[in-house]
Amino acid sequence: MKVDPVLSRITIYPVKSLDGIELHSALITEGGCLLHDREYALSDEDGNFIIGKSNQLVHTLRSQVDFEKETISLRPESETAWRHFHLQKEKLAVQSFLTDYFGVKTVLLQNKNGRFIDIPDISGVTVVSTSSLKEVSTWFDNMDLEETRKRFRATIEIEGVPAFWEDSLFTKAGSGIEFKVGDVTVFGMSPRARCVVPTRNTQTGEVLHGFPKSFARHRAATLPQWSMLEQFGHHYHLSVDCYIPATEIGKKIEVGNGIKIIGEKVFY
Repeated sequence: MKVDPVLSRITIYPVKSLDGIELHSALITEGGCLLHDREYALSDEDGNFIIGKSNQLVHTLRSQVDFEKETISLRPESETAWRHFHLQKEKLAVQSFLTDYFGVKTVLLQNKNGRFIDIPDISGVTVVSTSSLKEVSTWFDNMDLEETRKRFRATIEIEGVPAFWEDSLFTKAGSGIEFKVGDVTVFGMSPRARCVVPTRNTQTGEVLHGFPKSFARHRAATLPQWSMLEQFGHHYHLSVDCYIPATEIGKKIEVGNGIKIIGEKVFY
């Protein structure tokens, strides 16, 4: 089957675990990630991140960030009125709002190099194909494409390829697959093992019981024959963790960029 992979969607998540923002283009920063992706994070006073893995209230908090105005807007899903704050001048007010919402003292953290990404050294971006998301959305009732997209939270989405084509962007442990997004060099390192977050509705936090087992069963049944996924122990994986080398800092990726696989590189 002839494929013509093209970058079709870029999504950053300005506050770790909160809502994403769709972009037309994104700059590669010193952290080896996309500018403003996971620039902020929430933690309790002991330094533990407040994230979807450990706190279901994250799912029912809506957020919007405007980096030009340096503002954040927040509201519970059950309400319609937004509260607007300046990220620097009104940081204490932001933290007070979040403390009331979560019921624990909440701190707003900032790191401009994106070090709040789960595994920043080898996964500055995550890649998935639109076809894969569409396929997964057929496996579960009441999960359309947009809901599936929000559950798996990839930063880069590719069209022009069949479902699970992105499995071609990783190989055995210790090696990476070099590929180009426009003129930006990226290395696919490994499939992304999923956690509890995709099991929950992104607006209500309601859990879809049996989700991991059902997902893994469908993933195994639709696995491309050439995929190396089975080397990674189980089938509850979706999207690819990718490393962007320091040589690419300052370059941009844009929707419409072609994707070209260069080949395997051994790292260790």
